Amino acid sequence: MKADRSKLKCAVLFSNQYAVNIPDLAFHAQLQKSFETIRSSVTADYDYRRKDMGFGMSHSLTKYVVNPGIAVDDNLYFRRVFNDSTGVWSRKQSVTPFLVHEYNDNVSIGLEFKIENEWSPKRRMGTDIVYYQDNSVNAFYTYQSDTNNKGESIIFALDIERSYKIFNGEYNYLLLDTMVQYLKEINSYVRYKGQISFRGNLTPQQSPLFFLGGSTSIIGYENDEFWGRKAFFTQNLFEIMPYPEYEFTIGNTEFRKLKLVLQADIGQVRSSATLKDLKPQDRKVKTGLGLGFGVNTDLPFMPQTDLHFILASPSDDYSDLKFYAGFGGWLE
Repeated sequence: MKADRSKLKCAVLFSNQYAVNIPDLAFHAQLQKSFETIRSSVTADYDYRRKDMGFGMSHSLTKYVVNPGIAVDDNLYFRRVFNDSTGVWSRKQSVTPFLVHEYNDNVSIGLEFKIENEWSPKRRMGTDIVYYQDNSVNAFYTYQSDTNNKGESIIFALDIERSYKIFNGEYNYLLLDTMVQYLKEINSYVRYKGQISFRGNLTPQQSPLFFLGGSTSIIGYENDEFWGRKAFFTQNLFEIMPYPEYEFTIGNTEFRKLKLVLQADIGQVRSSATLKDLKPQDRKVKTGLGLGFGVNTDLPFMPQTDLHFILASPSDDYSDLKFYAGFGGWLE
């Protein structure tokens, strides 16, 4: 499942997004619409193999200097990361009122007030439920460069989230969340896409876990293979098009921009071994390398769609090849 960023639902980046990844059969979609006085978005996520699923919606006004809004999310996760006394699934439901101010078409700032509940069963005790409540305040800043420049773009997001043990809250942490996405067409033959992200608890307090592994963070590893209170990763994708003008058709479908794809991901998790009831984690830096090809085509209701096929392996065992395929925007 992708990490929720409600700030991006209501900020400067405002276009429909979608992606399907194989072999996990993970589906992600974000549909957005702007009306005269209100802006709305709906998100949906589903992972067939893991059975993870999620749904969310966000609505905000757009006519005032400071616009109020609200986001609602309901996510169900299946992860065997805990020991035998805790659950193998976890459900999170949250309601997040927020205030957002858009300086211009590129910059937004705001405040979120999250009320989140999480619960899971105890495997050995049948109907007993482990339940947590998390109340927090989050200040955020987002920047996106001019979307009309197709050859170069950058998105930057910064969050500072403070949780309090008030109103039955279970946590008392301070989180820092930063993310940069960058796209650059070096020339007609080479395009670079990159992302660097850090999410971490800056206190010794208990906090939510952050997960790494898989095509959305460190390619070549299993989905969510690593977790901890701090997580850092960078993704780097090079698209090489030796014949940028070459086109071919199969049936009635036209394919364009056939490209060689090279991907290199690096990531690390920390502060997990001391958490209660968790299996020990490897704190070494992990690297995933991938090689494949991609092509651009027009799918029904989805023009200009990227298709990609990649073989990748982890740095722990380069002979452990994994196959990835999907459509939709990479790093979008």
